[in-house]
Amino acid sequence: MPVLDVAGVIRSQLGEPTVTALARRFSADGTCLACADRLDAGPLAVRAYRGGDEIITLIAYHARCTASAWLDIGPAALSYEETWAAVITSVAFPAISSHTGHPGHGGPQEQVLPFMLVRPGLEVVRVRHVGPGEAVDADREDYCRQGFIDPGLFSGARRLPDIGQTWVLRNGSHLLVYVVAGDQAWSAPADRPAHAGLIATCQGTVVGVVFEQEPATVGADVGVLADAIANGDVLLGWAPLAS
Repeated sequence: MPVLDVAGVIRSQLGEPTVTALARRFSADGTCLACADRLDAGPLAVRAYRGGDEIITLIAYHARCTASAWLDIGPAALSYEETWAAVITSVAFPAISSHTGHPGHGGPQEQVLPFMLVRPGLEVVRVRHVGPGEAVDADREDYCRQGFIDPGLFSGARRLPDIGQTWVLRNGSHLLVYVVAGDQAWSAPADRPAHAGLIATCQGTVVGVVFEQEPATVGADVGVLADAIANGDVLLGWAPLAS
């Protein structure tokens, strides 16, 4: 986890639990918005931007580029694009296949499903200020409003909710999988042709949003993914294949 410099006013306004969680939320693969270089392991300085509502946008910079501060301006005053990480994998998972309810997914038997695992906002975290020294995860709230679910809380669900659409496109000799969810678009290479074929067979893909782990790490081990889902560390949705 990166070493963070967090100004005292941020700590007092948002509380130590929120500040402690920030080190897990920022990724070394994020981009410093001051110099446009990779964040790496830090040390990083956190700036808090407060707009006209209770949402606080926290952005990580290289500590050598800027100092940590609380700023009473909205993030719209900045010009930046958030970075993200995504991977495509496939998983044999009865706990998920029994919840999809999409063509070919019925029944309690174990079934292989395509997965896109995404970690959005590698250098940006949003929290909702609920009182002195207290804040909650606004990013997680936003994805839940878009339809993503914590499968541990919805164990009786018949299917995963539709949260967007999937495209499989060819870029030269490579296949890329694109998912659009709300106002966000993510892409990842289908390194194995079987992954693209599975998306076609299943007519879509499961989309898992992770906030504190690297998608490549989670997707490389079905046991790690299963634990992350069971612990509520992954929010899930279904992106049907676009015609």
